[in-house]
Order: sequence, then structure tokens, then C-alpha cells
Amino acid sequence: VVYAVELQAGSEGRSDRLIPLFAQAALQVMRGGGKNVLPLAVVSAPRVSRRAAEQVLEFAAKYAPDVAAGVFDSEGLRLFRGPSLDDLNAQPAVSIPVGRSGFARDSRNLFSDLNQWMLKVLLANELPDHLLSAPRGHYRNASQLARAAQVSVMSAFRFVQQLQEEGHLRESASSLDLVRRQHLFQRWQASSDKSVREVHMRFRLPGDSQVQLRKVLGSGRACLALFAAADALKLGFVQGVPPHIYVERVQPSSLAAWKNLRPCEAGEQPDVLLRQAAAPNSIFRGMARANGVAVSDVIQVWLDVASHPARGQEQADLIQNCVLAPIINRGG
Repeated sequence: VVYAVELQAGSEGRSDRLIPLFAQAALQVMRGGGKNVLPLAVVSAPRVSRRAAEQVLEFAAKYAPDVAAGVFDSEGLRLFRGPSLDDLNAQPAVSIPVGRSGFARDSRNLFSDLNQWMLKVLLANELPDHLLSAPRGHYRNASQLARAAQVSVMSAFRFVQQLQEEGHLRESASSLDLVRRQHLFQRWQASSDKSVREVHMRFRLPGDSQVQLRKVLGSGRACLALFAAADALKLGFVQGVPPHIYVERVQPSSLAAWKNLRPCEAGEQPDVLLRQAAAPNSIFRGMARANGVAVSDVIQVWLDVASHPARGQEQADLIQNCVLAPIINRGG
């Protein structure tokens, strides 16, 4: 079963708030659904009681019997009605801890690995292909975004809901349109300022370093990162830093895959720095290609270099001024 999905998110989980949102979602999904797909209207709120969710489904059965319906909240409640949707149903596993302020603590991370990838998919239309590898299109709802980004519908639902709750989606737009972007990009960059595992490596044999570097990039899931990637994208600014290479894991078993590299001994200068990908989906799905070499996409480079001590902020500023400023400044 394939569904066209329309999601409406509310700030309150009361039935008198959710039922109008459901009616709006049902009208929109019936109007916009394509051939060979079933309509599914979904509403959500931070917390919804089971009784309120059942009242939404009762309304749906009475007034929109041809539309599948769903309700979910941030505490784990999921209640769906429609063909092949029973597996989505769930009750909250545990209550959300409450802090001293009396407000529930929201542990969701807007900049999780998959969420960063979906942000890149939403922004891909505004970047040329050679700077970011991602599907390009406009997406009316979470279901269409999930299909394009090749993630689960529930992951896209949660992502879109959080963007709505935090004011980063234009309410009246016909497709998912990011707003308050300066704040969003500032938060995104700040979330990337964390320690990442790196290993300093040297080539085992002397020779052309560029040829040996290409061998490393071609021997596993890897891509140029940080300043080396900026150079490959013709946005380079910083010289004299050994090339960083993103890999999935930095551990003895995975290092054996790069047979022409060995760990540096004490006092040796590295030829390359292997860097463990903290967000592998976002990094490896979005990586571009420059002269046949896999490189981090331009957004990833901007995120990564900003906190680097070797003039990283200047490199980030150059990328922002040359490429990202129109994207960041669009939508407020």
C-alpha cells in the first residue's frame, strides 16, 4: 500500500484542537493525492491522550471514511486507522521526565544524522549538483520527503513536526519551505562543534601523494573533508593542513582496509588525517564528486571547518560569502 500523506501539527493535544487540523489535512491530501495512492491525514501534538486520539479517529470515520487517519505525539503514542497501518500503532513506553521547571524535557535532536540529511534534501534545489549530491524537488509533506530522502515515513514525520514546532517551516506554503534560516544555520553549525575521533596516518611507501590519496578514497566508504574538500570544490582558503578524510569508523579492524596507510609514530608528521564520520548518513549520502574524487558537500564543509583552529572560521566565512549567503538569508 502506498500513501499520500498530509501532516498537521498542533501545539495542544486536545480533541477540539486536533479535529480541525485533521479536517484540514484530509481536505489537502484528497486534493493533492496522485494516482494509485491512498490518502492519509495525520495530526500530532507534543502530548495527546488516547481518548483525544480516539475522538479524532471517530471524527475521521464519520466524516472522511475514504481517508486513512493517524494521530501521534512526542511521548510515543501512535494511533492509525487504514489498510496496512496497524503495525504503526503504539502506546507511550514511559512518561517523559519532568525537570525542576515543571516542563517536560524534549530529548529530540533536530540535528540528528538523518535530520541533517533531510535538511540537505530540502536545501538541494538551491545548490548546484557539483556542491551537493541529493535529490532535487519540492515536497508537499513528510511522506514525499521520506520517499525522496529514502528514510522511513515516521522519521520524516517527526522531523517535519519538529521544524513546525520550532518555527522553521512557512505555515502557508504549498510545499515544505524553510524559514528563520539564519537561526537554523547558526544552531546547525553550533551542533557540529564537538570532538570527533581522528587518527594521524602516513603512507607506507614514498610516491606521488595525490595518487596514494586517490587509492585511499577508492578503497572504502570515504571522502575528502574540511580544507581538502574545500580545495577540491574550488573554495579553498587554508594551506598547509594535511588532508582530512572522512571514514565510517576509526578502529583497528577498519584501519586495515587502507593497506597503503599506517598510524604515525611519535613525532611523525601525518600525511593524512582519518576522521570518523559523526553523521554518516548525512555525510556519505550528500558527498559530491570533484574530478572523480569523493568530497564532502559544501554545507558539510561549512559545518566542519568553522571550529577548526587553523583559520577554520575564515574558511567558513569564505564559503558562506561565496555560496551559502543567499540560501541562509532567504526566508528570514
